[in-house]
Amino acid sequence: MSDSPFTVESANRTCPLPGGRKLGFAEGGDWDGAPVFYFHGFPGSRLEATLLPASGIRLIGVDRPGYGLSTARPYRKLADWPKDIAALADHLGIKRFGVVGVSGGGPYAASVAHGLAKRVNALALICGLGPPEAPGMTFGGASGIAKALRYPGARVLMAALGRQVLMSDRALRQLRDWRMRRSPRPLADANFREGPLQQLMVANWREGLKRSSLGMAADARIYGEPWHFALRDIAVPTGIWHGRADTIVPISIGEHYAAHVPGAAAHFTDDDGHFSIVVNSLPAITDFLKARA
Repeated sequence: MSDSPFTVESANRTCPLPGGRKLGFAEGGDWDGAPVFYFHGFPGSRLEATLLPASGIRLIGVDRPGYGLSTARPYRKLADWPKDIAALADHLGIKRFGVVGVSGGGPYAASVAHGLAKRVNALALICGLGPPEAPGMTFGGASGIAKALRYPGARVLMAALGRQVLMSDRALRQLRDWRMRRSPRPLADANFREGPLQQLMVANWREGLKRSSLGMAADARIYGEPWHFALRDIAVPTGIWHGRADTIVPISIGEHYAAHVPGAAAHFTDDDGHFSIVVNSLPAITDFLKARA
């Protein structure tokens, strides 16, 4: 990664929004690179963007409302997100940009690519959740989310319990051990589980949830709601990266994107899991975004 003026302050910035809300964001990658907005997973925070050595890309990670530094927004919808990103881009003086959605950030990246098509250079979807009708959103690795989001009380409880688990080292270890016994991860993800990047991701999750679980509860609801647009209406260059060994977000969702987004370039790998696909595909993803900046 090239030298850049990123500091602690650059990881803890906020943008004022109409109505008095704030949007938290962090900048990573290369300061002089092509601007790309990065939408974190479920849960997550803006700090994910600072963990990736994205050469030639100025990655701007954004906290969704209710996560990290972003003000919670009651009853927010997927359709609201493009307006927030347009305001942030204007605040930063950025006219055109790329968007990346990882895991739970996938629907938000797709929404921005559709809603701000005249400003978006390219869309990268990495092991992303999809629309509720996508095969795998109600079966397989994503089924736990799908079942919980049917009931408001269950969503709130799930988010509150999830926050407690992620904030506790002991509970987090027990959860990881249980998941390994129930569904062993691919070798690449098992290596991630023991590596230093795992500790950085835990810090990222805790940053997103340190104030409340409101963002997580809102996401759980939104993932089950019908989208305000069809995938066939996405009109920006789109790249899809997904590992066939992903046990969290099944490959069928990536295949659904590939089948319905016009002209999408799909990159499916046999051995990658949910975490390794991001690390192993990063050079190809950054090349894709730079080429279309």
